[in-house]
Amino acid sequence: MMMRSKGFITIAGKEFSDHLYGRTFLLFLSIIIVVTIIGMAAGSVDYNNQIDSYNEKLVVAGDDPVSGSYIFKPSVMTIFDGVGGLLVSLGAILGIAMGFNLVTKEKESKSLKILLSNPIYRDEVINGKAAGGILALVVALFITLVISLGVMLLFGIVPSADDIGFILLFGVAAFLMIFSYFAISMFMSTVAEDSGTSLVYTLIIFVFLSSLVPVFVWGSTIDMIVGPAPEYPEGLYMDMQYDPVTGGVTGTVVTSASSEDSEEEMAAQDEAMDQYFEEMDEYWSKKDVISGFVNLFSPTSNFKDITDTLTYSVGASSSFGSEDGESPGITDVLGKLLWNFIALIAIPVVFFGGAYVRFMRLDVR
Repeated sequence: MMMRSKGFITIAGKEFSDHLYGRTFLLFLSIIIVVTIIGMAAGSVDYNNQIDSYNEKLVVAGDDPVSGSYIFKPSVMTIFDGVGGLLVSLGAILGIAMGFNLVTKEKESKSLKILLSNPIYRDEVINGKAAGGILALVVALFITLVISLGVMLLFGIVPSADDIGFILLFGVAAFLMIFSYFAISMFMSTVAEDSGTSLVYTLIIFVFLSSLVPVFVWGSTIDMIVGPAPEYPEGLYMDMQYDPVTGGVTGTVVTSASSEDSEEEMAAQDEAMDQYFEEMDEYWSKKDVISGFVNLFSPTSNFKDITDTLTYSVGASSSFGSEDGESPGITDVLGKLLWNFIALIAIPVVFFGGAYVRFMRLDVR
């Protein structure tokens, strides 16, 4: 057991060192850090402006609970909205760059045969390579989050304990998204004969998961699955009015029924409107279920959903709208994102499992 542990630790340490001092890793990390600083600075300025606007609206609303219920306090997580968009692209590419040649480079240099001729087990090799990459990704994300917090503090934004929890949740989601593409590229490295082919295969899967899978939940595509939207009842329309105080929009249903119409006609119009709203709720529920299920297969879509929820749902409680005047807690938000995190864990597990099985059966003659 000591020999097995020693071999695993040696390989993991070597892979970690190769990643940490490799030009590709350092280049992508430098780009991510620079863009993160710029994005966090811009986001911090916008957040401070939103807080000022929020305070002004509270003063205007006064003690009116109706007007106040439309005023939402911005969340610190809105600052990370731009950083999340950055990690979707650069982070995924970083994971691919770290894993696409993990095994093929050993095969191309003929070092894999020499490595396996030593008293070392195959599972130590593949597990050590994965562990070294994971450690490097953890270091990269840790540096990014520390710099993000530092930029926030420079702009006078001090996150609360709950905010720190949401930021860590954001960091875990980012790690799982990047690790998913690292595991995919690692699997392709065990399948392909050379690094170039491995990279091509990985990029094809990346494009499919990040761009083509979300197409199935867009406009006309999902409409073909769910069907057309319910038709609006004839003779009824919605009168929309803008409230300059709250910045919200209110709608009033206006019917064609007059005082001279019979009660039966007015009741029929009310029933038609109620049925329309029920059908619309059912229609949108079906679209949400289908789009949510399809997006589970895309690490980037999962990460975007998590980022959007952390950005817009955390602050979606007003000072008047909730009984305690507080935003949702970490447990509440995590409950909404449970399936997203499960999918982000399952995808790298499946591909790493495939890489493990493939490597254990690999012919190195």
